[in-house]
Amino acid sequence: MLSKSVLAVALTGLAVTVEAYWRLPCSLIQTGRIDAVINPGTISPHVHKIVGASNINPNSTYDTLQNASCTSCSIQADKSAYWTPQLYYNHPNGTYEEVANSGTTVYYLGRGDNRTNAIPFPPGFKMASGDNFARSYNTTAKTYLNGRNIADRISFACLDYNHPTPEQPGLNQTTCPDGLRAQVHFQSCWNGKDLYVDDNSNTHVAYMSGIDNGICPPTHPVQLLHLFFEVLYSMDSVVQSPGGHFTFANGDPTGYGFHGVFINGWDIPTLTSAIKTCAYNEGSDGNIAACPVLQASVDEDYTTTCPPRAQLVDEPTRGLIAAMPGCNMQTFGPEPATDGSQFCPPGTPLPHLNPIDTSKTPKPATVPAAGAYQSLGCHSDNSTLGRALAGPTYTDTKT
Repeated sequence: MLSKSVLAVALTGLAVTVEAYWRLPCSLIQTGRIDAVINPGTISPHVHKIVGASNINPNSTYDTLQNASCTSCSIQADKSAYWTPQLYYNHPNGTYEEVANSGTTVYYLGRGDNRTNAIPFPPGFKMASGDNFARSYNTTAKTYLNGRNIADRISFACLDYNHPTPEQPGLNQTTCPDGLRAQVHFQSCWNGKDLYVDDNSNTHVAYMSGIDNGICPPTHPVQLLHLFFEVLYSMDSVVQSPGGHFTFANGDPTGYGFHGVFINGWDIPTLTSAIKTCAYNEGSDGNIAACPVLQASVDEDYTTTCPPRAQLVDEPTRGLIAAMPGCNMQTFGPEPATDGSQFCPPGTPLPHLNPIDTSKTPKPATVPAAGAYQSLGCHSDNSTLGRALAGPTYTDTKT
């Protein structure tokens, strides 16, 4: 047990001043019931939006990702894959409509008291953050030293630049003129031996004491870079009506079951060099151009040179559909969802799995016809609301 003096010093780490990170923009590469981490080798129970390596499929490994023809993220040295559940709008007539989303922004942050000793994710490393079955805010599970509720790993920002509102842990606000930003923090502490533990709790990794900052528990002493996802949904892309509501593809209308998944596909020398030279480059404001080793492999046209691939799982998931794919039943909590509400009964036929794109040749860019698009200029986040992780300091408002 830590003495009071040691505990005070440890908790001081929650207020470390840092702004060193890089921000990785990624466009969509695949939509469907694919989860190579939690449901490898088979079709996932629910639909995910996936960004990253072009050949992502149910059997993906570090080695196979290296053979991807391209990645839908700007840094081509990163053949990782990242995914989160699809968001739908459940209309009063029972149909479901996809809520528009164009990709994910992935932050790599140099955070934690031991951040200068952070190591690159090793080949084969993978992890998930969030509880697929949660349907309410858990006040019991805490980080190391009881620093924070683990449930704070998930948050939602309902963006209204004219009337900013605080972030919420659940899907409580959905009238968002400027979009809904779903956010997930990942574990940054590793036990140093297991690349993945399939136990629904990812016990090979742990959260820092403050989730996005602080110290690692002695059971997980190896410091990793801190991963953070931002997923922006255009809530106005669907027509909302009385009796309808939003729900994630895992049957979660509460938002507490939101989650993110990561499978490492980085070129290890590139990531190692980036950690040494850029992960603590304060003042970069997340700009990849400020990190030469990363900028060297940037494809500025990644959205067109690595466009979305045809769906691997042959079933309707996009636009307006009659039912959510899989056997997901919506559960409103506060009790956790059960296996019976998300998994199909034994013997249920699975949809056809289309051929996997294994080509090493990048797909040709699709060039819009002259005059097809109109330039709207540049746009930046409102200075009043700000971005989730652009500030130079971390403040824990819950302690």
